[in-house]
Amino acid sequence: MKILDYIFAARPLLHLPVWSVYLVTLFYHLQLSKDQFALQDILMLLALTLATSASYYINQIYDYESDLINDKLGFLQKEYISFGEMKTLYYICAILSIAIAFYLSIFAGVLIVILLLLGAIYSAPPFRLKDRPILGLLANAIGYGFIVPFTVMPDMTFHNNGLLGWDTPFYFSLTIGAIYLLTTIPDKEGDNLSGKKTLAVILSIPMIKLLALLLLLDSAAVAYNSGFTILLILSIISTLVLCLSLFSESEKILFLSIKLPILLLTVVAGYFFCFYIIFIVALIIITRLYYKKRFNMEYPKLT
Repeated sequence: MKILDYIFAARPLLHLPVWSVYLVTLFYHLQLSKDQFALQDILMLLALTLATSASYYINQIYDYESDLINDKLGFLQKEYISFGEMKTLYYICAILSIAIAFYLSIFAGVLIVILLLLGAIYSAPPFRLKDRPILGLLANAIGYGFIVPFTVMPDMTFHNNGLLGWDTPFYFSLTIGAIYLLTTIPDKEGDNLSGKKTLAVILSIPMIKLLALLLLLDSAAVAYNSGFTILLILSIISTLVLCLSLFSESEKILFLSIKLPILLLTVVAGYFFCFYIIFIVALIIITRLYYKKRFNMEYPKLT
């Protein structure tokens, strides 16, 4: 059970945005370059997974108080994992992700180092970007939305970066930014009590929803102009659900508007790479069994 605690403390289901953004971008890149899915793509995905795990480990260390107030998970709070163990897990994942990335190329290594630095300063003092309204938004949009797409080409140079499609990172930056804005709403009360200054704390909830709506509409415009039909449909559906949330105080609709874009993006990635959807279904089943046994709770839930 201890090993499972270490694995699930990395919050694998919260890796979906990273995995799905990477795979969807990879699909478009392979279509343009006429390349095949290769070992380097798997290694890059592994490096991203380890870097993301490191970010969630360090986040739980420095968010101990607010997570307690917001009644989140509780690996540290329930003493399933000690602070020392969590720090060790962080360093192991960070070092391995850097090693794998630099093995692929210097470019890939630099990108992973940037992601790790963003993950560290997002949670750790004195920077704590997550407590800084605009910087917290930018850290998520740039890290997961802009940098992750570039990792699909670990050997990228200024001569071949056109194969990536510069519009792809902009699309995902806008989408991830919208999702981040919405995720600050459920934590508004706990963040306010713990002294955090997120956008949801300093702005009204309708204003947060309007800002997220604006970003989703912009992402739809990028997808339309770039000919990304599937991504355009994703943005339109997400926008419609968010519009419903604007005229309703229902928490279920709010949580649906938060989870739906990632769910749809995961379905798109699974459509492009069938092995991914099989992996996600298995992960959801195992996760539900683990959380029922360990925390006596149903997780994940759609609403």
